[in-house]
Amino acid sequence: VADKDWGADFRKLSGGAALVGLTLWLDHMQDASLQGCPESPKSVVLITGTAEYNMVSLNSTLKACLWEMGSPFLPCKTRSGLLVAKAHSLRMWLKDSPFCLDLELKDAPSLPESNSMQLIGGCFIRRGLVPAFKDITERLGIVRPKKFARLALLPDDRRVKAIQADIEGRKEKFEKMKKRVQLKSTRNMKLGTRRYVRTAFTSKR
Repeated sequence: VADKDWGADFRKLSGGAALVGLTLWLDHMQDASLQGCPESPKSVVLITGTAEYNMVSLNSTLKACLWEMGSPFLPCKTRSGLLVAKAHSLRMWLKDSPFCLDLELKDAPSLPESNSMQLIGGCFIRRGLVPAFKDITERLGIVRPKKFARLALLPDDRRVKAIQADIEGRKEKFEKMKKRVQLKSTRNMKLGTRRYVRTAFTSKR
């Protein structure tokens, strides 16, 4: 961050070490955002790689953590193993998000069970997040971080209703798109028939 790059490369770290490094990195970027220096580039890149260590995917682990926090990081569209965030969105998130109010690492004699880590689907996630993680990923698949964070924070009963409403909304949207395609196809067929009839009539004359 001090070199005005703001990027990070966690490919050589284990899952646990990467989560610690992620917290420190976010903390440093938060300080820079609040102080206004050093300036950030237009986009901030986090390199996670695609490798697995001891059956743990670093990419999936970091994504699960950032998704839970509702961060602006998104997978790169052209290269796997990269997470990218627009600098303006990242600075605003670091300043205003309740998830970023306390990014300092602290020693504790013991952790609450809900904060302990559990291996699921090849990534480490907070044990208290497991039920929500399963609900969201199994029923909706991959969703954007802000949406994931919003759903994860809901009570179980409200999350179930929200997910069901989302699924129904997707179905309605799909049906509308399907009808539009069918209507467009019908119009094109009618237009083609008219052209054929007009051409045939002209040729007879």
